[in-house]
Amino acid sequence: MKQETYILDTNVYGELLIEENSEKVIENIEKDKSLYIYGIDVIEKELQDVPSDKKIKGKIFRQTVLSTYKSLIDEEITVSPIAKYLASQYYKNYIKIRKIRKYASIKEKETNYTEEDLKSDFQIIAIASLKNVDIVVSADKRTMLSDISKKTYDTINKINNLRTPKLIDYFNFIERYTK
Repeated sequence: MKQETYILDTNVYGELLIEENSEKVIENIEKDKSLYIYGIDVIEKELQDVPSDKKIKGKIFRQTVLSTYKSLIDEEITVSPIAKYLASQYYKNYIKIRKIRKYASIKEKETNYTEEDLKSDFQIIAIASLKNVDIVVSADKRTMLSDISKKTYDTINKINNLRTPKLIDYFNFIERYTK
């Protein structure tokens, strides 16, 4: 069985914890040797920013989500200057693309994101592209998985001879671990 490389977006770790049988699901993912999961320092930072008073299933959410992150990743990557640059190029292209008639009809709230709003998402995709990661999983259909974002990644990655990772919705990813 071929091992594929993955990055799980920040929101995936929280989604895993609200699954009905979350402990079993996480255990099933940990046991799956066909996955090699990269963590990214920007994801860990976002998880550390979870409010410390928030609880899930009687446990402090921040501790539980960070513990889940640490248990699932095989290796952590630090955002490099080249990844930051590539992410900034994604944003410049995103601005350009959202002015195209096809996207102009999309609700403004779905495309009117600032660079700060998209920074983490774009850095995650930049790292995945630079590291030649196979798959990125996210539950964020409005930003990371949106058509306009996918067009952005593909355009900039083609210019830079990079392969855009396959983008998978969380619910499609989790299916094989909840049965």
